Amino acid sequence: PRSRPLLVPFATATAAAALVVASLFAVQADKTQDQLDAQRARASEIANVLAAPDARAAAGEDAQGRTIGVIASASAGRAVVTLSGYGELSSGRVHQLWLMRPDEQPRSLGLFDGDTPLVASGLDKSATSLAVTVEPDGGSPQPTSQPVVQLALKSVGFGE
Repeated sequence: PRSRPLLVPFATATAAAALVVASLFAVQADKTQDQLDAQRARASEIANVLAAPDARAAAGEDAQGRTIGVIASASAGRAVVTLSGYGELSSGRVHQLWLMRPDEQPRSLGLFDGDTPLVASGLDKSATSLAVTVEPDGGSPQPTSQPVVQLALKSVGFGE
C-alpha cells in the first residue's frame, strides 16, 4: 500500500483556513461598504440642505449652556439639526427630535446618534418649533417627557 504524504492533510487544512479568513474579510468589507454608503448618503442630504437658496440657520441655548442648532430650507422642507453638550444618555435612552405644529400632535423626525447631525425631512410651513425629548431606546410614537430643549423655527422660514 502507498503511503500518503504528510503534506496533503496540512495543505487541505491550510486551504480551508484561508477560505474562512477570506470569507471573514469579504463580510467585513461588505459591512464597511454599507457604512460608507450610509455616510455618503447622509453627507449628500446635508449638502442639499446647505446648498438650498433659502437655507437659514438658527440656534438656541439652555440654562446649562447646551445648544441646539438648525440649518433649514423651507422650500425643501428639510433641516439639519445638531445637539451639543447633552452628552451620552444612560443605557436604554435616546434623544428624539419632534416637529411641533399648532393644534397637532408632535411628529417624530428621528433619533439622534450621539453628536451626529440629524437630517429631518417633511417639514411644512406650519411647523413652529423643533423639540428634543429623552425617550426609551428605539424612540416613542409620542413624547413621554418634557422637551430638554425646544427651538422656534420662525427665523428660518417656518411657522408663517
